[in-house]
Amino acid sequence: MPERISISDFVVLTNEDLSSPGTSSFQSKMSDCRNTVSTVEESLEMDHTTLQRMKKMIKAIHTSGLSHVDIKEQYIEVLENLGNSHLTQDNNEVSTGFLNLAVFTREVTALFKNLVQNLNNIMAFPLENVLKSELRDSRLVRKLEKERKEKTRQLGLIRTEGSDGGEDMERERRTFQLQMCEYLLKIQELKVRQGPDLLQSLIKYFQAQLSFFQDGLKAAENLAPFIEKLAASVHTVITADEEVKQLTQLRDSLRLLLQVEGKENSGNGYSIHQPQGNKKYGTEKSGFLLKKSDGIRKVWQKRKCGVKFGCLTISHSTINRPPAKLNLLTCQVRPNPEDRRTFDLVTHNRTYHFQAEDEQECMIWVSVLQNSKEEALNTALGGDQLHLQDSGLQELSRAIIGELRHMPGQPVIDAVEDNYPTWLSTNLGILTCIECSGIHRELGVHYSRIQSLTLDLLSTSELLLAVSIGNTRFNDIMEAGLPNDSVKPLPQSDMNARKEYIVAKYAERRYVLRREETDPARLYDAVRSRDLTSLLQLYAEGADLAKPLGIKETALHLAVRLEEKSSLALVDFLCQNSNCLEKRTAEGNTALHYSVLHHKPESLKLLLKAKASLHTVNSAGETALDIARRLQHIQCVDLLELAQSGKFNSQIHVEFTWETQSQEFYDSEDDLDERVNNTHTHLAKLIIDFVPLPKKPL
Repeated sequence: MPERISISDFVVLTNEDLSSPGTSSFQSKMSDCRNTVSTVEESLEMDHTTLQRMKKMIKAIHTSGLSHVDIKEQYIEVLENLGNSHLTQDNNEVSTGFLNLAVFTREVTALFKNLVQNLNNIMAFPLENVLKSELRDSRLVRKLEKERKEKTRQLGLIRTEGSDGGEDMERERRTFQLQMCEYLLKIQELKVRQGPDLLQSLIKYFQAQLSFFQDGLKAAENLAPFIEKLAASVHTVITADEEVKQLTQLRDSLRLLLQVEGKENSGNGYSIHQPQGNKKYGTEKSGFLLKKSDGIRKVWQKRKCGVKFGCLTISHSTINRPPAKLNLLTCQVRPNPEDRRTFDLVTHNRTYHFQAEDEQECMIWVSVLQNSKEEALNTALGGDQLHLQDSGLQELSRAIIGELRHMPGQPVIDAVEDNYPTWLSTNLGILTCIECSGIHRELGVHYSRIQSLTLDLLSTSELLLAVSIGNTRFNDIMEAGLPNDSVKPLPQSDMNARKEYIVAKYAERRYVLRREETDPARLYDAVRSRDLTSLLQLYAEGADLAKPLGIKETALHLAVRLEEKSSLALVDFLCQNSNCLEKRTAEGNTALHYSVLHHKPESLKLLLKAKASLHTVNSAGETALDIARRLQHIQCVDLLELAQSGKFNSQIHVEFTWETQSQEFYDSEDDLDERVNNTHTHLAKLIIDFVPLPKKPL
C-alpha cells in the first residue's frame, strides 16, 4: 500500500525545510504527499457519487410532494362541492361535515406543502454548493501535477549552473508546499461541509418535520370533538330516515302487486298448451340482440345471445365476466304486439326486454326460444335426457320422482285438487309445495336446498335423502314438541302464517323434543349403527355434527369408512348438513382422502357433488388423487380426474339399495335395466313400500 503523509507530518517537514533547506528530507517525502492526494481524490469521488444520489432523491421527493399537494387541492374542491350541494338541499349537518373536513384537509395540505418546500430549501441548496466546490477543489491537484511535470521537463532540457539548479529545485519545493497547503485546507473545508454542515441541515429538516406533525396533530385534535358529534348525528340520520322507510314500504307493496299480477297472468303455468314456435327454425340460435337495461336511463345495449339445450345465454359488455344463463323452463316468451321487432322474456323475478333487427328476425328468435323451451319441457316430463345415457337409470329416476309426486294418500296442498308437492329439499329429503318452497329459499341454502321435481333434471344422488327420510320421518322429529295441530298452517293460510311457522320449525327448531342427556357418544353410536333417525334427531337438537369423535375423526369420516350401499344416505346427509368436508384427522386426511383410502367410490361421488376440495394434502403430502393412483383404485382415479378437469357432473347416479330387504336382489345392471323396463309397476310398488309417506309438505 503506498505511503501516505498526515497533515501534522506535512507541517513538521515543511517547517524543517524552511529553516534548514540543506539538511531537510522534504524532497524524499514529496511522493508520499502525491500518494496522499491520490487517496483523498478516490475518497472524494465516492463521496461525490453518494451526494449526487442524495440530491436526486431529494429532488424526486420534492416533485412528488408537490404533485401530492395538487391532487389534495382537487380533493378539497370535491369536498367543498359536496358540502355546497347538500347545503342547497337543506342538509345542514351533512353539509357542515363535508365543509369542515375540507377545511381540515386544506390545513394539513398547507403544512405538508411547507414541509416539502423546507426539504428543498434546507437540503437541496447546501448539497448543490458542496458538489460545485468539490469540482473546483479537484482542479487544484490537477494544476499541481501539471506544473510539476512542466518543471521537470524544463530542468531536463536546459542545462544551467549548479547554483541556478539548486535555486530552481528550492523554488519548486516551495511552490509544491504552498499548493499542498491550499489543497489540504480545501479538503478540510469540504469535510466540514459534507459532515457537520450537512448534518446540521438534516437536523433543521428534522425540526421542520417535527413542527409538521405537531401542527397536524393539533389541527386533528381541534376537529376531533366535531367528528364525534358528526358520527353520532349521521348514525341518527341513517336510522331515522322516514322517507327511506316509506320508499321501502312502497317498493315492497309494488313488488307484491307485480308478483300477484304475474301469477294472474301466468295462466296454467308450464302446460303443454303454451304458444308454439315455427318448427322450421329449430331449437338453437346465436346472434346479437338489443337488450334494454334495468337502470333509470333504460338504454338499449347490444348483447350477444345464444339459445341451446333449453337455456338462453346473454353475454356481458366485459369479456372477463361469464354470460348470464336463463333456464327457459322457468321463463315465458311474450311477443310485443305494439312493436313487432321486440319481445319480452319473463322470469320469476324480472322481465327482459329484447329488440331484433327487424320483424322477421324477431319472429325467428321467438320461435327458437319457444321450440327450445318445448324441447326442454318434453325432456323434463320424460323425454330423452342427454346427460343420463343409460335408459335404465332414466327409468329409475323417473319412477322415483313419479312415486314421490303421486303417492297414495299424499295430501293436497290447497283447494286445487291437482296441486301436489312438486318441490324437493335435497339436503333434508322432504317435499313441499311451490308457495312454501319460496320461503325455504329465503331461509338460505344452509337450511334448505330447493329443487323442482318437474323443472330440474334430478339424478338418483339428489333423490337419495327423499327416499331415505321423507316427510313422515322428518316431521316425527321436527314436530315432536308441537303443542297442538292448530299451530300448523292450513292449506288456505296466507304467506305470513306459513313463513312464521317455517322459520320456527326449520331455523329456530322450536318444536323439536330435545333429550335431557348430553352424551357425546350419541353421535358416534348413531353413525356406527348406521341409524339415520338418530342422526336426524341430533341434527334437529343442534348438535355439532363436525365435532371430532376421536383421533380427530369426524362423523363424516366414520360414515365414509363404514359406508355400505344401504347406509349411503347417512354419508349424503352429513355431506350436506355437517359443514365438515374439510375437517382432518390426526394424519391430515379429509373425508375425501378416506373415501379413496377405504375404496368407497359411492361416498366419493357424494363428496365431489358437495364440492369437497381436491387439492388438500395430508401429512404425507398426498392429495386424494395421489392416494387413488398409488392404491390403483381405478374408479376413484377416474372420478377425481373428471372433477379436476372440471368435467364431473354433479347429477350423478349412485348405487344404492333402492329395494327393501323383502325384495329379491339383482346381480348386474343389465338385470336392473330389464327389471325397470319390464316391471315398471313392480318398481313403483317397491318404492311405495320403501319410502315413508309425507305428512305435510311444510
